[in-house]
Order: sequence, then structure tokens, then C-alpha cells
Amino acid sequence: MLRIEKLSLPIGDFSLKEIDLHIEKGECHALLGPSGSGKSTLVAALLGLKKPHRGEILLEGESICHRPVEERGFGYLPQNLALFPHLSVEENLRYGIRARRLESPEIEAHLQELIDTVEIRPLLRRRPETLSGGERQRVALVRALAPRPRMLLLDEPFSALDPSLRRELWGLVRRIQEEFRTTMLLITHDLAEAYFLSSRITVIIDGTIRQSGSREEVFYHPRSQEVARYLGIRNLFEATIAKADSSGAIFDIPALNCVLKSDTPLPESKIGRHRTLAIRPEHIRLTADDKSVNILHGKLDTFPMGSSTLGSFHPNDAEASIELLFHGSNADEKVEHIHIPPNKIIVLKE
Repeated sequence: MLRIEKLSLPIGDFSLKEIDLHIEKGECHALLGPSGSGKSTLVAALLGLKKPHRGEILLEGESICHRPVEERGFGYLPQNLALFPHLSVEENLRYGIRARRLESPEIEAHLQELIDTVEIRPLLRRRPETLSGGERQRVALVRALAPRPRMLLLDEPFSALDPSLRRELWGLVRRIQEEFRTTMLLITHDLAEAYFLSSRITVIIDGTIRQSGSREEVFYHPRSQEVARYLGIRNLFEATIAKADSSGAIFDIPALNCVLKSDTPLPESKIGRHRTLAIRPEHIRLTADDKSVNILHGKLDTFPMGSSTLGSFHPNDAEASIELLFHGSNADEKVEHIHIPPNKIIVLKE
């Protein structure tokens, strides 16, 4: 559907570097990264607002690098929504259709279906300034989809909303994506938003794509420390491979004063090498068992966070502590053991 090949775009001291990205037809793909990582710059290049220094942008196999903005076939939903205040909701919805001279019975039927799906028919005669934030979001979404774009770009449109309204609109976008099979590129720095809405995720940091894959692969198998840190994994430990074969590996971790077994198979030739281990805090378990593999002994401190609890476990005689996250707020700080499942230890590749 959309293929970006070796795209580079310098802007002052910043640059997009050799961007390679492929988005399948009918999928919602999230471009995830911190502020200043290059997400919106890439969107500007896709829309034709900025010209790449080199590289190619192919939409349905056709190069669009030299096409004007209005002929690229993208729908666009920006953070500020860009609704015209002097036009009614219905006039806003029809603006893109008329500007591109796309009036037809098929487009009209599509627009009416969108209006009913998003439930904004009672708003058609009103002006944008009379609408609530959620209503404006719905109108802007329909306006972007009304001309039946080949692809919809969502440029952080929900970032300024309160959490409950944001979740409501996530559900609406996912329903539209599934019902209309709309190809979407979601630009966001919100981890939960990316995971909820997308089937595949690309992480961009400092103008470079660091990892791309299914949402499960990216979230639960980050390739590098940089990606792991961005995804909120603070449990990163340097380790030495003490044993390795096709069944897994055993790591010596000085900072935790322990050895841990991982189910990740490694060749014997890697013994003695150094790797970084990542452990998601929600995968660590409190336990009364002190005999099984990967049991650590120490002291637990807890910090209630509403419906969940953040824990800090300090293993005996260790330099570092381990962060835990679990549901509920009744954790017993007297617990002296935690269990780290061997199949939950991430052995970073970079």
C-alpha cells in the first residue's frame, strides 16, 4: 500500500535518515516515538509539504514524490483538527469533496454512512465553536474520510483530550478502521494508544527507525536498550552468558547479585559474552516459593497507584533494585521473594 524507501530529509541540525517503512493495505500502523523524533516531519514529507533530500514514496505502487498535496490521495487529521469556523458541520464535511471535485452518488452514499456510523447527524447545522471537544473530533474524522482517501494520516489528534474521551475515540477509530477497512498511519507518542489501535508498530527515535514489527513483537521483544527504555522498561541489566544451548541460557548479573535462567536459546559459542537483559515490570511475580528457578530474595517497597501498585524490590547484597507492577493495592511489603519467569526475560540483540 505505502512504501517509503531510503527517505532522507535534513532540517537544520535534525535529519530523517534512510527511512524504510512499509504499510499494508487495510491496516492501522502506528509510528511511535518521543517528541522531536521526526514523526511529524515524516508526515509533512508524505503530504508533500516538505521535499525529501533523497528517497522514494510509493502509494499503491505509484511514486507520489512529485505530485502536489491535493493529488496524493491522503486524508489528514491533525492535532488542531483545522475545522473551518465560518462553515457549518455539513459544509466542513463536504469541503474536501467539493475542492477535489469528487461529487458522485458513491461518495454521497459513503458520506451518509460515515455520518451515521460516527453519530453526528444531529450536529450537521451547527458551527464548530458550538461543539464539544469529542464532537469536533468526530466531525474532523468524518471530514478526513469523506473523500474516500487511499490512506488516512492521524497526526496525534487525540493528545490534548482527557483520558476518558481519548479512550472513547480510540474505540470509534478502531470500529471505523475495521468496518471500512481504511488504511491508517497513526502518529503518536502514547504507548497505550499505539497498542490499542494498531496491528503493527514502528519506533522512530532521533530521525531513525529503530524497530518495526507487530505490536506484540515491538512491545515484548524490543531489540535495543534505546527502544526498551522508550517503551518504559526500566529493568535493564548487564549480564554475562554463563551457560548456553538450544534450551536456553544462564546469565550472571552482578548488579542483582544473582544468576537468572532464560528460555532464549543461544549457541555455546556465546558463553562468556556480554548481553543486556530487559524485564517488563508486570511480568515479575511476588511469591512465597523460595526453591524454584529464578527466585530472588530481598526486600520489597510498594507505592500504591490507584488500582495498581508499583513495587521496588532490592535483592540481598545487590547494587540495583527491580521494578514491579501488579494489579491491586494490597501488596504485602513483608514478602521476601520474587519470581522472574524464564520465558519473560528479554535478551536484547543490540
